[in-house]
Amino acid sequence: MKSKAYAKINLFLKVLDERDNGMHNLEMVNITVGLADELELNLTENGKIEVTTSIPKLNGSDNLSYKVAEYMKKVYRVKEGVQIYIEKKIPVGGGLAGGSSDAAETIKCLNELWKLNLSFDQMIEIAKKFGSDIPYCLYRVPAIVRGVGDIIEPIDLNIENYEISLFSPRVNVSTGYVFKNLSNTNSKNGSLEENLQKLMSKDYQIFKEGLRNDLEETVFSLYPEVKQEYDLLKRVYGKDGLFMTGSGSTIVKISEKK
Repeated sequence: MKSKAYAKINLFLKVLDERDNGMHNLEMVNITVGLADELELNLTENGKIEVTTSIPKLNGSDNLSYKVAEYMKKVYRVKEGVQIYIEKKIPVGGGLAGGSSDAAETIKCLNELWKLNLSFDQMIEIAKKFGSDIPYCLYRVPAIVRGVGDIIEPIDLNIENYEISLFSPRVNVSTGYVFKNLSNTNSKNGSLEENLQKLMSKDYQIFKEGLRNDLEETVFSLYPEVKQEYDLLKRVYGKDGLFMTGSGSTIVKISEKK
């Protein structure tokens, strides 16, 4: 079976309070873009799970796709094994949820290959166990995402009139490191409601004002090369519609189609 795991970007990301477990509550507006990893899954009779990728350091049992496959095989008592190969197109550590999207697509594919007949809600419950971005990656539609990625509300957000460009400085940003060193985000980026209203506008001049990310300041201070990339792009393309997605390092430019 062949399938694609699509990248996601955050049009809006606001950091709220910290939970007792050290994770932060977030408010986000997410969309899926056309950039995708390519997965190929084949059943095996030996009962083993094997995960390899085009980036050797991502192979093996630490890969999220391996972890979800191992969990599903154990919980649903599957005798067959599976070989999973992932051709990586989404930059690693780029804030585009590449690994999470791979894991989400693995859940979907194994549900079909192993004939588990899981409902969408059951697949979401599996996704929640392994990462905060995986549940959204199962939806793959514009959505408001709250909490630690576990509260998802699809929305009717039309961006067909805009062109989205992704720029990767090929810097592997650690999300955990960013949150441990989080700068004061205060409320200068406004509320979810205010920015969502702007993002829903058909007027680009209003839309671009809703593009906000509370993590930018911290990432730019921890990873100067990401800030250099942003500054270079700002000089070339202008600051309108230019922002960092997720915890970085990918810089996104959204402009009107011309």
